[in-house]
Amino acid sequence: MEQYIDVDEFVKTRQDDITQLVNTALNRAGEIIRQKVAAGELNATMQDVLPVLLYEALITNTVATLRLVAEMINSGYTTSNGGMDH
Repeated sequence: MEQYIDVDEFVKTRQDDITQLVNTALNRAGEIIRQKVAAGELNATMQDVLPVLLYEALITNTVATLRLVAEMINSGYTTSNGGMDH
């Protein structure tokens, strides 16, 4: 069975949620970095902080993206409201 998913429409209808998820991921990554620097686990240099920051942001964004994709696939969306057409 083929399914059509209108990703563009889904993203348009969920833009605020997606923006919030990105902001949450960045804030979470920043908080983890702050804690590691405060605990002395990392030096407060770009060389030490950037890899950890990227890793934490990517992990959080990957989980959020997978949740959105699952919602899009499993929901009752149609092509007229941002989802699938069976």
